[in-house]
Amino acid sequence: MSDVPPGTAPEFAAYVAGNWAALHRFAYCVTGNVEDAKDSVQDALAGCYRRWSEVAVRNPDAYVRRAIVTANIDIWRRKRRLLAVEDMARYERPVADGADARADADLAIKLCERLPEQQRTAVVLRYLEDRDYDEIAAVCGVTQATARSLVRHALTSLKSLFSGSNDNV
Repeated sequence: MSDVPPGTAPEFAAYVAGNWAALHRFAYCVTGNVEDAKDSVQDALAGCYRRWSEVAVRNPDAYVRRAIVTANIDIWRRKRRLLAVEDMARYERPVADGADARADADLAIKLCERLPEQQRTAVVLRYLEDRDYDEIAAVCGVTQATARSLVRHALTSLKSLFSGSNDNV
């Protein structure tokens, strides 16, 4: 890319190589879909690459994760425009394979999918990636107090959803 400052590519490539798995895992937890996760990470990294000299000086992890969340929103909006509500059944997660651990993981993912996006992002950052509230606030673009509130409300909703899912078993 011609608008990238000289020397940016090796530093950026090193960042991507060292963080790809974590970024993809984060994106999957936010999107709930492997293909959307790949698209979100690629879109986010493409945008960050052009501004890497600015991003690298700041907190690149928070910046890239915020870009992934934004890319996911863009993907969701495009799909929403293209797909009718009836077609959404094609994108439902497959039924658990029967193993207890897999069933628990599937249930957790399904319950998280029912959370508002910002709450889901905050819970993923806090409990899957073990991020502190300052980092959650940076990724979500909110204050630290709001980040704490998002996590608290998400946990309350998950408890309620979980008890409701046990009633149906």
